[in-house]
Amino acid sequence: MRRVSNMMITNNSIRYIQNNLQRSARLQEQIAAEKTILRPSDNPGQVSHVMAVNSTISRNEQYSRNIDDGLAYLNQADAALGTIGETLSDAKTLASQGANSHLGNDDRKAIAEQIDKQIDALVDLGNSSLGGKYLFAGKKNSQPPFYRDPATGEVYYRGDTQRVKREIVSGSNYEVDAAGVTDFGSANAGVFGTLADPTDPANQIDDPLNPGQKMTKVTGGPLEVLKNLRERLQNDDMTGINESLGELDEAIDVELVQRVAVGARTKHLQAVQSQLDDQNAKLQEVLSNIQDADFTKLTVEAAQNDLVYQASLLVSTKLLQTSLLNYLD
Repeated sequence: MRRVSNMMITNNSIRYIQNNLQRSARLQEQIAAEKTILRPSDNPGQVSHVMAVNSTISRNEQYSRNIDDGLAYLNQADAALGTIGETLSDAKTLASQGANSHLGNDDRKAIAEQIDKQIDALVDLGNSSLGGKYLFAGKKNSQPPFYRDPATGEVYYRGDTQRVKREIVSGSNYEVDAAGVTDFGSANAGVFGTLADPTDPANQIDDPLNPGQKMTKVTGGPLEVLKNLRERLQNDDMTGINESLGELDEAIDVELVQRVAVGARTKHLQAVQSQLDDQNAKLQEVLSNIQDADFTKLTVEAAQNDLVYQASLLVSTKLLQTSLLNYLD
């Protein structure tokens, strides 16, 4: 028969007590953290699933932040386009007044001055900014993109024609701006027109903000419509003023199309954001099912373990009270 020494009893008692203590500590940790999986060793089979779900949630939250940023861009662009439309409508009202044959040359020159101020207003709208970034400057958006030369009254552009994009789903960059201008020769004009031929020195001036750099003249679009109207009013050109009325109608239609495009992009971003919110809610539910603690179960387990721990302490105390005197009776 194998001999059981006091040392063996002592070591076994300590080991069992330590095991019970460790189990109590783990249960208390799970209750405090409200989770059953605290480290990979707790449930290796589910940890990879938890990590994948957390990664997807984190990625979706970044997409949601990108969408918020994109919506801010689009909302600001929509407000600017609305004001441009109102400015053109006001210009049409003034052009109708200028087309009145009862007005004299001085009256039309006074109206021309008002149109000139509206050109300034459009330039200011072209320099609208959001968070230090200029909405219609493309990606070169740290400085006001539009500049009106006080010497000639012409408008020049210092931004670029690259579109501002945000990643809203995996691998998909979406345009969140409205192009201020487009390149020379482009089929479609930007909100304020297109760039003139940059190879022609007559279309460029020195940039007053950036010595050594050039700015390119903007042609077409609402700026040119107002510029033509101003000149026709100054020259008492009745035929030209009536042509401007038609040009203003076309410019208003173009701005409306630009605004509808911005509205469509806004709607798309809102739909993707709603989809991401739904997806995150479902992923949080999956995460909760995997790792959230069952308090009732954990509390019962902790009470049972505490009972076992107390019993092991009591039994060990009695066993280790044996001394040489017990064998001398």
